[in-house]
Amino acid sequence: MGKVIHHGDVAFGMGSGAAFAFSDTKEKHTVINPNDKNTKPFVPWGADNKYPDTFLGALRLNGSGGAGLRFLKATHYGQGFNFYKEATEDGKSKKEVIALKDLSNDIKEFWKRNRMSRFWNEHIADLETFSLAQPEFILSKDFSKIYSTRRLQSSKCRYQPINPATGLIENIYYSHQWDSNTDVTSEFVRTIPVIDSYWSADQVKEYCKKKKIYKFVMPTFYPLMNETYYPDTDWHAVFHNGWMDVANSIPEFKKALFNNQLNIKYVVHISEEYFKRTYGGDWLEYTPEKRKEIRDQLTDAIDEHLSGNKNAGKSIQSVTYLDRDNNWIEGIKVEPIDNKLKDGAYLPEASAANSEIMFALGVDPSLLGAGIPGGKMNTGSGSDKREAFSILTSLFKGKREISLYPWQFIRDYNGWDADLEGAFGNIELTTLDANPTGTQTTF
Repeated sequence: MGKVIHHGDVAFGMGSGAAFAFSDTKEKHTVINPNDKNTKPFVPWGADNKYPDTFLGALRLNGSGGAGLRFLKATHYGQGFNFYKEATEDGKSKKEVIALKDLSNDIKEFWKRNRMSRFWNEHIADLETFSLAQPEFILSKDFSKIYSTRRLQSSKCRYQPINPATGLIENIYYSHQWDSNTDVTSEFVRTIPVIDSYWSADQVKEYCKKKKIYKFVMPTFYPLMNETYYPDTDWHAVFHNGWMDVANSIPEFKKALFNNQLNIKYVVHISEEYFKRTYGGDWLEYTPEKRKEIRDQLTDAIDEHLSGNKNAGKSIQSVTYLDRDNNWIEGIKVEPIDNKLKDGAYLPEASAANSEIMFALGVDPSLLGAGIPGGKMNTGSGSDKREAFSILTSLFKGKREISLYPWQFIRDYNGWDADLEGAFGNIELTTLDANPTGTQTTF
């Protein structure tokens, strides 16, 4: 029996070649967890099978998370996809960039037909958001070429459970509407074969010919730890541990506070004794309507006296009286209301939550100008930002090697020049004395 090697979502045979795919072996290779109670034809993503939608709903309310993710996607894509070949000059290796117009018609037509700039942006967006991308490949009628490729949104894909007879995930389901009871036989759900991304182009070509497969998905994913089907993206920790909820709840709370709170600065107490002393015996003779009119006139006068910028710092005169018990009574008393929610309340918590989100994303907060409005921004100097950006771009090598799998697979499958490589150019920030534009491109 061949040894079964698992790579997160997929398993394939070693020692016996790709026996599961290319032979009629009767051997069984059970790789499903016996404690797995899932009886659905698809593997749910999250308890309710709606994790991507739930997560994206929270992310779209979060400015720092959205900005940080946008920054990662832009940094990953850099200056875009570039063709190059390795060359040696004066004993040193260098990369010679080749323009698309200088390549074969087959490559140029493929690039134009598939809008590859758009494909790479979408491919990277899925990888940075969910650590998982689902590129679909469509073959020519004779299986000799990959005619087209397109991105299937990872959030809309669900895996079929591993087949215990082959040790493979054999199909993926694609739908725009998922819930815990989606019918995969519905006309609104596509079933697409899945190909192991560890197979070579020749293996895939042989397999597709044998199985008469003209369209398939080859997943691209960042290294998995202990996941079986869907990656647990590490920066999603802030969604699970509550920091994103903290950041999202503060604006909601502030908005409700502004909409509902009474914006009153003073309480004015007017003693009934004031009116008796001011109007004497006439006060008792006035009708209730007349008394109300006098009270309203006084209230309006005091309000006008205390309100507005032009009246800032004014005082108000109030007569005090000695009552029959020898207690002093204030005719008019103005009492300031203490604002229990000072300006900037909860902003430190919001700043902490935003910083936690940036740290999880791996983006230096200074690159996005993170800070507390009205306070010291602590956004760093230009050189700090430049160094932070350089560190960030240097960490993308491993990610780009994975995101470039589709290019390498298409090149090898279609028989293009094996020496032709692809890469995403770095945007390298420089000082103006080093480069008048302040940037240069590296690989």
